[in-house]
Amino acid sequence: MGAVMPAVKRFGGLPDALALVRLAAVAAALVAPGFRQAPASEPAGDPLLGRTRPAAILDVAPEWRRRYDEYRPEAADLEIIRHAPEGSLVMVYFGSWCSDSRIAVPHFLRILDEARAPHLKARYVGVDRSKKEPADRLEGVGLELVPTFVLSIDNREVGRIVETPATTLEHDLALLFRRAASPGP
Repeated sequence: MGAVMPAVKRFGGLPDALALVRLAAVAAALVAPGFRQAPASEPAGDPLLGRTRPAAILDVAPEWRRRYDEYRPEAADLEIIRHAPEGSLVMVYFGSWCSDSRIAVPHFLRILDEARAPHLKARYVGVDRSKKEPADRLEGVGLELVPTFVLSIDNREVGRIVETPATTLEHDLALLFRRAASPGP
């Protein structure tokens, strides 16, 4: 308490003892071991783990919904995605705690909603910070960074978009569909 008094006097004094106690509590919290102020957009509560649905993803934090609402994917790329062949599946591995997921996953949800691709399915798997849980959903995936979008057609992996797209998410996805449609060597 003695260390707080010079600060109180320096900032013009506080008129009552209650204000002094509040100031001391704030000061103690700031120097407490492990204190870290979370960014305003960090999700509250436990991270999403395992299979989840788009609605739960958009409810992680208000920022996730805002990013979905504000994103405007390119029409030309949406047209390519709209014509995804039968058997197309994108597995989305993400962390509700991850800043890159916070950007890309809401954008992906918007892309799917606008593309209205009848043959393109998506599944979403939330992972922990070590990217090892849920173990039953990650076996054989080779997950290193999140988000990771894995495009498969007829159970054959076509390609991945890992962490951040090279261009835009919809354009990189459209390029994967083009690659799948072109005859191989």
